[in-house]
Amino acid sequence: MNSPLTKRADRLTRRAYGQLLWEIYAPVLALGVFCVLLFVAGASVGLWQRIGDPWRFIALGIVLVFLTRSALRVRTHRRPTRSQARRRVETDNNLNHRPFDTIRDSSAISSSDDPAWQNHLNAAKALVNQAAPSRLRPALAPIDKYFLRFALPCVLVLCAMVGGGDNYERIRASLTPGWISGISAKTVRYEAWVDPPEYTNRPPSYFKQSNTITAPEGSEFVARISGVKTAPRLIVRTGNRTRRISAKRLGPKSFEARIVLSASAVASFRIGNETKSWILNVGEDLFPTIRFDDPPEAGKRDKLIFSYTLEDDFGVESLSLVMQLKDVANPVDALTEIVSVNLPGSSVRSTDKEPASLDMTKHKWAGKVVIGHLLAVDGKGQVGASTSEEFIVPDKIFIEPLAKAVAEQRLLMLAGTQAYAPLPLRREALTSDDLENQPLFAVDTPDRAIERAPESVQRTAELIEVITDQPMGVFDDPTVYMGLRNIYRRLQGAKDQDALSGIVEDLWAIALRAEFGLLGDALEDMRAAERALNNAMARRAPQREIDVLFDRYDAAVERYMEALTLKAIEEAKNRGQNGDGQGGGAADFNTDKIQELMDAIAEANRMGDTVAARKALAQLAQLLENMQIQLNASGGGGSGPSDGGMSEELEQALEELNDILGEQRQLRDETQATGRAEAEQGRPGQENQQGNPGGDPKSGGELAEEQGKLNALLEKLEDGAKAGDGESIDQDEDNQSEGGTQELMSAETQKALEDAKRAMNDSQDALKNGQFYRAGRAQSDAIDALRKAGEALYAEEAKRLEEENGKRSANGENADPFGRENDGNGVGDADIPEIDDRQRARDLLEELRKRSGEQDRDKIERDYLERLLERF
Repeated sequence: MNSPLTKRADRLTRRAYGQLLWEIYAPVLALGVFCVLLFVAGASVGLWQRIGDPWRFIALGIVLVFLTRSALRVRTHRRPTRSQARRRVETDNNLNHRPFDTIRDSSAISSSDDPAWQNHLNAAKALVNQAAPSRLRPALAPIDKYFLRFALPCVLVLCAMVGGGDNYERIRASLTPGWISGISAKTVRYEAWVDPPEYTNRPPSYFKQSNTITAPEGSEFVARISGVKTAPRLIVRTGNRTRRISAKRLGPKSFEARIVLSASAVASFRIGNETKSWILNVGEDLFPTIRFDDPPEAGKRDKLIFSYTLEDDFGVESLSLVMQLKDVANPVDALTEIVSVNLPGSSVRSTDKEPASLDMTKHKWAGKVVIGHLLAVDGKGQVGASTSEEFIVPDKIFIEPLAKAVAEQRLLMLAGTQAYAPLPLRREALTSDDLENQPLFAVDTPDRAIERAPESVQRTAELIEVITDQPMGVFDDPTVYMGLRNIYRRLQGAKDQDALSGIVEDLWAIALRAEFGLLGDALEDMRAAERALNNAMARRAPQREIDVLFDRYDAAVERYMEALTLKAIEEAKNRGQNGDGQGGGAADFNTDKIQELMDAIAEANRMGDTVAARKALAQLAQLLENMQIQLNASGGGGSGPSDGGMSEELEQALEELNDILGEQRQLRDETQATGRAEAEQGRPGQENQQGNPGGDPKSGGELAEEQGKLNALLEKLEDGAKAGDGESIDQDEDNQSEGGTQELMSAETQKALEDAKRAMNDSQDALKNGQFYRAGRAQSDAIDALRKAGEALYAEEAKRLEEENGKRSANGENADPFGRENDGNGVGDADIPEIDDRQRARDLLEELRKRSGEQDRDKIERDYLERLLERF
């Protein structure tokens, strides 16, 4: 029955039931609850935080004892029933005959329509309808004579007000298991700072005279608290959100808390009634801005040049040029090419009209019209873009017909990026009749290789086969021919695109070799080494990596200079054979300037001045490439150091000296190979004296014999030069006074040759004794001495030609083939630090190392000094 009268009866019953529960259990639980509330009040007011353990443990134990005692006493009392609750209501209202039960009963001896039953039921309903709620009997008053039941809630409210905002944290800490030491605000020391993100390159920001600081987004707030054995949690409020960070122990009485800031916040420690807070305002990291100042265009040496201006609040870390082909039907589906652009530093905040150059001649879109824009990415990963510009990607202009053909084949390979056709089903095994008209070694299956290749790849293979079919009269350099044949075989046997990897790069190298000869290979290697070194310095690579790249660049420059020297000799010899007396000798190789710039790069890199190092590197690269231009111009006449021709004696001497140098270098390689083999096998150096069967490394005796032959050749060359009528240099006595052999053998040349002979003798002795490491070092010394002798011979001849033909005119004295100043190099003076500047930089670096090693300094300061040392 859910009538309103029944609901009223149930409501009165539930009220009475609750009163019975309070009257039965309140006296039993009063003492336990009193102890709990008293402990909570102590926690809110900070009592347990102040006195700590063991007093907190004692208080908590007492509370648990009384609470357990009360819980056990509860079990001895029976819970009231619903019938008792109804009797309570009836008793308090003086109702007889149990009307609360009657309205739920039914007649047992007559039907529900019986008039007598209906009169009885109506009387009960009237009583229930008139009943009032039951009254609560005093439960605590008999046992609480001091009215603690009223005092304790007041005390609890006051304590909660004292600990306002930190009540939860204090109650949680007071209930945490483990030993808690007492904390006093008077003995606590605070230290806080903000570590900006690493990409900002900013030092930590400390709170000095203010508790407010502005930090970049992503900064890390660090708060330290010392002088306590137990640290409170760091409270961080961000808007309506509150977080609590547990502090990490650093020492017996020091703790540290860290949090990364993504929005403005207020951080604080609270001990007792004292609060230490810091206001952290987070600044927004803006997107980088970039624009073209000068649109991209083709510049000197077939490079794409442009200038740009960029700006970012914390620095741009990478810059790229994004290109798309212009003539595309659907620009959305157009392919995109991204080319990295070197920045003037590892993190650049602003530049104004910064020049940039890119070597795009090897790009597959070389010679095509593209639309491109710049993308700048800062340390946070935010991207800024410039407006788009239309330009033509510069391509390499080849003059030699063979080089042109190879370059065209490379373009075909770049276009052949489609996948190979599916493999055909295998045919049945071939019979002897099928092979009757074929040689036994004909095992090629073009239907499974080249015939499945993209059309442009097949076309490349056909063109290479046509070019290399009749090599006589076409190939002057066997390296070009062998390279093309190697590529042809690789194209014939490739079965998928993965097998074609490296062919495009090899075709480019072959084209350069066909166009420039050995000089082209040396120049390409030097440019690659320069790019690698420049990129490493720009991104502030580890010093060890930069040292390795610098050594590679030094070796590449050395090979390039040797190639230039060989080309100068060849040009002079050709002019002599053609009877052209206007050749002008050889180009003026400014080795002092080269060495000065190399030293400047090494010194600036050692001091951490990447800007000066990259500037000197750029000047050196331009100087070296201009030497090739100057050499070519001198071959046409009029740009050499004089208007006279190089003497035949010098040409022959340099050729023979260069042959000895090459054989000595080859002998050094063989010595190193033999030394490695001996070390691996653990055999004595004098074994295997009977030859070099099966391609094994040569023995020490054989190498010593070859070294002796080189010694004899060098002595023969020196004796011929001194005598004036030897086999190496045949010169008339009438020409002795006009730059003859005696001038070739200057003091510097003689000293270099003597050093070379001494090193060769040491090498020969070491090889006889099986000391390959010592022999290798002596051979390296001999190579250096031979190179110095060649340079001295060349310098003497250039000086003789100047004296013979007179000084150049004042207008052309300091001009290069393009009319530029600075000794024809086209490069201004390098910004090389003075000696005082270098010394001051070294002293500063030593002071940084000294301070970073002082352990009594604060760890934060030492960490900052270590970061500085990593940069420099």
